[in-house]
Amino acid sequence: MNFIAVKLVTIVALDSLAERLINDIKTCGCKGYTISEVEGEGIHGKHFTDWEGRNVRIDTLVKEDVAEKIFTLISEKYFDKYSIIAYVSDAQVLRKERFE
Repeated sequence: MNFIAVKLVTIVALDSLAERLINDIKTCGCKGYTISEVEGEGIHGKHFTDWEGRNVRIDTLVKEDVAEKIFTLISEKYFDKYSIIAYVSDAQVLRKERFE
């Protein structure tokens, strides 16, 4: 099979930021994404009420240059103001035409 290398960018943030984050990653060149509601615990503990907001996970598969643009944008625009987790992983996909 002919796999191509891409980056899996994952962002975990409050659901109130989801629309803004999606618009921002699209301006960086993201063509599609998956979003899901998630919960967990980190250095700030758990959310105990919906008052604090729910968390969402946004995943997108992109070329390396797009991943770099996304991380530059969110680190400059969000990291100092919001509790956001973002990470990147290597992935292999088929259907190269969807990622060009």
